[in-house]
Amino acid sequence: MRLHRCAEVGCRELIKVGYDYCDKHYSKRLADYHVKREQTQALASRTLRGQQHVLERNRDYDSSKRQELGHEFYHSKQWTKISQYIKQRDMYVDAINGRAYDTGDLIVDHIVPRRLLKTKAEQYNMDNLWLLTKSHHNHKTAIENKLSDNKLSHLSREWWLKVLKD
Repeated sequence: MRLHRCAEVGCRELIKVGYDYCDKHYSKRLADYHVKREQTQALASRTLRGQQHVLERNRDYDSSKRQELGHEFYHSKQWTKISQYIKQRDMYVDAINGRAYDTGDLIVDHIVPRRLLKTKAEQYNMDNLWLLTKSHHNHKTAIENKLSDNKLSHLSREWWLKVLKD
């Protein structure tokens, strides 16, 4: 078997032909590569082109991988009918600021998050559904991620109104 020295300066490790670095230096160089790649992506995300790239990557993820992670609920026929009903019931008005919006600007949201509801009937309960704009929905989701499940299951519509109006 033919061997040669690792390409790292000062390393005298013998490795197989076809490889440039020994395991130790290969791992170190790979870790350095990942750190520099993350730094480059963070720096690029500050530019308009970088932000556009992040949006495209997220859009691709949402359309391909995210559906496999259990979001078929939102594509079901029953949910489509209920969400359309909620939009008509609330007359396309955002629950937080009381302004009317177009169909695509509003999201039918669960006041108590769907993951905390045990039965299908609870998930489709219209008393637990309301309309939010995308920005209010994102704000509510960010707050939900910071709270415990126990606290989330007891929060009321009035509490959310007070918090999201501020």
